[in-house]
Amino acid sequence: MEFPPTPGRDDDVRALASQRLSDARELQRDLVERAEAAAGTSSEDHAAAALEKVRHEIVSREAWVVLTERGI
Repeated sequence: MEFPPTPGRDDDVRALASQRLSDARELQRDLVERAEAAAGTSSEDHAAAALEKVRHEIVSREAWVVLTERGI
């Protein structure tokens, strides 16, 4: 037996996934600026690591958005 989807739930999930992706992209923009400012300083490695981490997060959030759009 299959139950009907909860009204609006899929839209909420898609909206949340899109918002989180947008937030991660905004964070990436900030971290790019920080990484550029940290170039040649003792903070360079830390800034690069933070930027790499958010890039991985964006890839996973993009995949999640695709899955929610496909209804998977």
